[in-house]
Amino acid sequence: MRLKKVLDDIQKTEDKILELQEYVKKLKIQKKQMEDAEIIKAIRSMKMDSREMLTFLDGIQNGTVTMQFDEEGNLSMDSSETDAKKEESLERNVATGQVEESEDLEDEE
Repeated sequence: MRLKKVLDDIQKTEDKILELQEYVKKLKIQKKQMEDAEIIKAIRSMKMDSREMLTFLDGIQNGTVTMQFDEEGNLSMDSSETDAKKEESLERNVATGQVEESEDLEDEE
């Protein structure tokens, strides 16, 4: 009889573990959705036009924009774009006709 009780306890425990694993899986999905919503909210609050936002997001994905929080929780960003990457960006913009006036003025000097 004791063996049957131990086997029953094992089965109940395994069932409970599966149930809890499913619960944790759902919580992780919920956590990711909430994080994504916060990211979207933060990006949209930056008041950038579409091109600025695209450049900013591209910089984050390429690793040329870094973000840091200070002790008070304030966010600061730094663009560590190298001269070579700036040159590539300028060449792309020239090729597509998207050169800013300041860049045109620099070329004339």
